[in-house]
Amino acid sequence: MATVNATTDRNSLNGAVLVTWTLADADTGTAFPVPYAADLTVQVSGTFGSATAVLQGSNDGTNWSTLNAWIGTNTSFTAAGIRKVTENPGYIRAVSSGGTSTSISVVVAVKAMFDKKAY
Repeated sequence: MATVNATTDRNSLNGAVLVTWTLADADTGTAFPVPYAADLTVQVSGTFGSATAVLQGSNDGTNWSTLNAWIGTNTSFTAAGIRKVTENPGYIRAVSSGGTSTSISVVVAVKAMFDKKAY
C-alpha cells in the first residue's frame, strides 16, 4: 500500500498528454489535474495477480469515484484493456486493490480542449 506518483509524457502524442501510474498491491496514484480535458482514454496492462485497477475522478481532489466508460461499464479492470472515459473531472488517479505480486501500468491519454501547453 503505497502512494504512487504519476509520470507524464507531453511529447509522444501530438496534442495529448500521457499520464502513467505503475501500481503494485493496493497502491493509490497521486491526483493529476485535468482541467482542460476534452477526452480521456485509459489503457491498463501488466501483471494483475488477481488485483483490480480502477481510474477514479474528483472535482475537489478529496472525494473520489470510479469513472465510467463509453461502453456502458466503469473503468474497473481485472485484465488488460482500453476504454474511453465518459466524464471529464477536475482530477484523475489510478488505484489498485486486492491481488498479490501486482505490477499494473495505468496510462491515460488526455486530449486537451485547447493547446496541450495548458498542462
